[in-house]
Amino acid sequence: MISIFHITAAVVSCIILEQPLHTCIPYALTPNSAQESVIPLPKKTGPAIDVALTAQAALVWDIETNTILYEKEANTKRPIASLNKLLSTLAIRTLLPNSNNILIIPPEAKKAQAQGANIKLPIGQHASVRELLGASLIPSANDAMVTLAIGAKGSESAFAVYANDFAAKNGLFTTKVANATGLEGGEQYSTAYDVKKMLSLAYADPHIRPFLSQQKGQLTTQEGVTRTFVSTDELLGTYLQILAGKTGYTLAAKENLAIITVTPINKKIGAVILGSDNRFQDMKTVVEYVVRNYTWP
Repeated sequence: MISIFHITAAVVSCIILEQPLHTCIPYALTPNSAQESVIPLPKKTGPAIDVALTAQAALVWDIETNTILYEKEANTKRPIASLNKLLSTLAIRTLLPNSNNILIIPPEAKKAQAQGANIKLPIGQHASVRELLGASLIPSANDAMVTLAIGAKGSESAFAVYANDFAAKNGLFTTKVANATGLEGGEQYSTAYDVKKMLSLAYADPHIRPFLSQQKGQLTTQEGVTRTFVSTDELLGTYLQILAGKTGYTLAAKENLAIITVTPINKKIGAVILGSDNRFQDMKTVVEYVVRNYTWP
């Protein structure tokens, strides 16, 4: 007879290994309930459209069962640009769990402003962890991310060491960062499979999740200076319902995008696009492929 202990242990093992639940849970609780206990898997019905992507890597999966629906070079290491901020914000949450904490905007934020996306944070003023997290994720502001990293560990290099340790402890074994932002410089890489894990962990955090689908935001320093910003995710507000999303771009990484969305039959799927020339079109292509090629019993 299968005990509740064995069932619980199997589920925990399944989550850690990121395997579909049906492969871990014992097949039969009782002879009459075996079929009822199995979660139905998405079924491929045959190719309806071709998948022609500019992306160098891609991955799509079913959220409920963790079934892989499409993949292309998903285990290949490559730079992911600001998708690194998913890992950085997760690490920040462990270091600065109180989102009301106030941090000083350091001189290093000025350099970050010259290197890419930013919200022109005023150096020397003070902002809350919560609003800095929002600015790091919604407009992908490098100056906000650097402020968090230095506020948490004293320097960006010390934060990178911590973030790499955090990654390893959370099963991101093919991810390495050299800074908090994903900007070029130093050895850093990840894979579509590891980005999948990052996005899933970020979506599960109630302090991070709202920022992953927010189109606009605002940060006001303790001194009264306000910065407003908009999301870099152009799919927000379109026919695709975006529950979570993060963009990333550098010359070396090219265009990158990770999302969680909902199909027309209300099934949640996640998708990652890496090294693309047109990330939003590539994302639409893989989502449409899944919608047209899979059914859910």
